[in-house]
Amino acid sequence: MELREIILTSIIFLSFGIPIAYATSYATLHLDSVGNILREDSIVTFSGQLTSSNGTTIPHRTVFIEDDTSYFVRPNIIIAITTTDSDGKFSVSWKAVPKDNGNPFHFYAKYLGGNFFGYTKSESYESIVKHTNQSSTDVVPSKTIPIWFEDASKMWHDGEIRDIDYSWSIKNLIEHGIIKSNDIDTELKLPSWLKKTANLFVNGEISKEEYVNNLQYLLKSNII
Repeated sequence: MELREIILTSIIFLSFGIPIAYATSYATLHLDSVGNILREDSIVTFSGQLTSSNGTTIPHRTVFIEDDTSYFVRPNIIIAITTTDSDGKFSVSWKAVPKDNGNPFHFYAKYLGGNFFGYTKSESYESIVKHTNQSSTDVVPSKTIPIWFEDASKMWHDGEIRDIDYSWSIKNLIEHGIIKSNDIDTELKLPSWLKKTANLFVNGEISKEEYVNNLQYLLKSNII
């Protein structure tokens, strides 16, 4: 592992309060290529596998699919979230949405680390989503909660992903201005009772806007 990756791993663990001692083994994350040219509204399946340094599979870990937008100087965008199965494999679908500016995506998979394995990310692949109409918007439209966040909220409520994974999801929305907060570097502390509110959101008992406003209030009040 390169020095910059070791430093990044340490920063992630410290910022979320995870003891570095738990990350005792290196992990490798593989993401299958989805092709160079994708069509708008087509269903794209991201698949791959998470393994340890000795080749054994790593089951039941959270994997984020992201777009590496550092090429264009903006925060990376989460595309989808999933978990590995008993064989360390993962598969998650995404409805292809082109970017208004015509820029390509640089898809990669990421595991935040913890539970005895360190942070890792896969190789990235460049893909362009071709427009089929003129009404398309960017992958994360302003002030719109993406579908993957609804998935993450359900998975967090059901105990399929950890607090650190859901915190990372919330911070991604903060970085893109969907959730308003003045300090995105503060460690988030998610109370267990928030899962009840997340469940109301997932089940449609409260609107997306109400849930976002709730999160913004909790952030502003330093409750989370």
